[in-house]
Amino acid sequence: MKKKRITAAITAAMMSLSFVSCSDKSDESSSKESTLETNISESTEKSAETTKVNEENDSEDLENPYGTTADINEFIDSADIDPPLWKVIDPDSGNSIYLLGTIHMLPKDVSDYPSDLMDIYDNCDSIAVEYDIIALSTDANAQMEYLNGMIYSDGSTIKDHISSETYNKAKEYFDSIGAYSEMLDQYTAGYWINQLQTVMLLRLENMDLSGTDTYFISKAQEDGKEIINIEDLSMQTEALNAYSDEYADFNISGMVDNIDNINEFAESYSELYNMWAKGSGDIPIDMDTDLEELPDDLKDDYEAYVNIVLDDRNQYMAEKASSYIKEDKNCLFMVGAAHYSGTTGVDDLLEKMGYTVEKLS
Repeated sequence: MKKKRITAAITAAMMSLSFVSCSDKSDESSSKESTLETNISESTEKSAETTKVNEENDSEDLENPYGTTADINEFIDSADIDPPLWKVIDPDSGNSIYLLGTIHMLPKDVSDYPSDLMDIYDNCDSIAVEYDIIALSTDANAQMEYLNGMIYSDGSTIKDHISSETYNKAKEYFDSIGAYSEMLDQYTAGYWINQLQTVMLLRLENMDLSGTDTYFISKAQEDGKEIINIEDLSMQTEALNAYSDEYADFNISGMVDNIDNINEFAESYSELYNMWAKGSGDIPIDMDTDLEELPDDLKDDYEAYVNIVLDDRNQYMAEKASSYIKEDKNCLFMVGAAHYSGTTGVDDLLEKMGYTVEKLS
């Protein structure tokens, strides 16, 4: 059970949180060189350089430094993509915007975005994203704000928030891949979970740690379009830290125990990717499938986590989208596909506000 739930939690985060996809870039201007992010980045770069030399010499490639890998191309149905898309119209004013469901990590070599979506983008003056992660990568002050949001501010360490058994297990794993330093203990349990997610992603062959939002942010920069941050940076770090201590302990322990179940992780990711790529507007990643098997004493913690990561943010996002419609912004509004799932998705909330919401084929 735990293996399946932990995998579901990771893949759900990929469709609801921007910074899952940029954690190896967030400290480029920071003095905290010994953080896990830097160690992972440096180790990966060295491995890539060595592998390139080996390939040039027709030698056998080095193994991934984080363990066995899985080729995501063996799990996805097709490289063709047609993401979920909606048009929202104010019946009183006639003002409208388009909603796009994104995925924060994509396989390499996927097809181009469909022409109807690109026509919508071309005719928009601005795009609205959860947070401009490309701007973050070049803004030292924002990077420091992000990192500070992932450090315990009360002087405690990770050891004060998870069990010694789970801490030692995770520390031993990070040690084994050359990614542990004492500074890591200052970071939150949510940060530790984020880094374990990053490790698993690095073990998927033919995957990019970037996705739909990154593509359109880059394109908007080139085209001189306005890029709007829907959320504040603090809202992203709050979501990353939404775990209670007990629920974080449960997740970290399960992730380490099952860190080598890379094929199941690839299968779970590809199931969601395939639905997104085919335009599903209701991807079932609320993680309720195994809720009955979650320990009783963690069910309230789980519900609180979902409220922070999805429900509360969905309401905020819907209100922001409504304000853009009222302002008659010619905007392509894009957030993770998880934020359209279920009856509390952004599209459903806008419909409840009185807007006409049309799912586009």
